[in-house]
Amino acid sequence: MLVGSESARRRLVLFEDPQCPYCRQFAEMSGDLLRREVAAGAVAVEYRMRCFLGVESVRADNALALAAESGRFDQLRRELFANQPAENSGGFTITDLIDLGRRAGLTSPDYERGVRDGRYEQWVIETDRAFGHQDPQGTPAALLDGHPVESEVLNDPEALGAMIRG
Repeated sequence: MLVGSESARRRLVLFEDPQCPYCRQFAEMSGDLLRREVAAGAVAVEYRMRCFLGVESVRADNALALAAESGRFDQLRRELFANQPAENSGGFTITDLIDLGRRAGLTSPDYERGVRDGRYEQWVIETDRAFGHQDPQGTPAALLDGHPVESEVLNDPEALGAMIRG
């Protein structure tokens, strides 16, 4: 899911799993930075959502795919990380995802139906397999213009911002 303009100067590919506590920390530390850089046209962020942490991640990624259809992917992604349950705790239930979707502005019956039906769950599982080959180290991980971003840089918003603007 692309957040930002296709014509942005740089492209950051970011691998995340909605249940990953390190991904939540990354979102908390660098979310504002990325939103500013996207708004400035310095970078577009392509999120490649993973689901290797369990069925809860599959459900959440399904909801994110539905949110993308309505242009609300990033809003729901932020809600998911802000309300992340403990890993494999049974969180991200259908009810959770419908409620979090409402907070993200997803109020259409189609979103709720898609969450209940698991409309994109098979696609989510298939893309996770492909992303697993691209992301052998786990989440969060990133590529900037096709080059791996070292974890020390990824976990330092100042260094990440300098790399994006560099």
